Amino acid sequence: MKAVSRQVLAVCSLLGAPLSPALAAATQPPDNIAEALEEAARACKDMEGKPNTDAVLKMEDINGDGGEDWIADYSKLKCEGGINPLCSDAGCTIQIYFWDGGTSWDVVFEDAVKSYKFGKSGAKRMLYVTTSGIPCNKPVAETCKYTYRLESDTVVPVE
Repeated sequence: MKAVSRQVLAVCSLLGAPLSPALAAATQPPDNIAEALEEAARACKDMEGKPNTDAVLKMEDINGDGGEDWIADYSKLKCEGGINPLCSDAGCTIQIYFWDGGTSWDVVFEDAVKSYKFGKSGAKRMLYVTTSGIPCNKPVAETCKYTYRLESDTVVPVE
């Protein structure tokens, strides 16, 4: 589900209609995700930078369970005048949070990556990741490629 418009939220609140946690999340990230983002901003400030976290978070149903999942892509953290603390020669940190069906979002994937993309293999949703060479015992300038299957509550490496 795409982000819910403010008009829909306003109409629901005027009518006294309850909002599901997923709908309520459409306007702001859940607490644990907001805290992780705040930590990244603080780390930027500690490195003499001025943080802009506007583009870091993206919400979508990644695993296909109908819930709102979140991606924190710290390559999009701008740290003006400083150094992005969540990026290095090895890549930038991404975090993927799946909605647990209730009121929580759990980190199901966190790693420093050079790039990532989502796709499908048959009916299964997949995550394709490219990292630096370090995880597969290569020089940092080389790369490793990994594939993960997205389940409803976890991310499973594919051999």
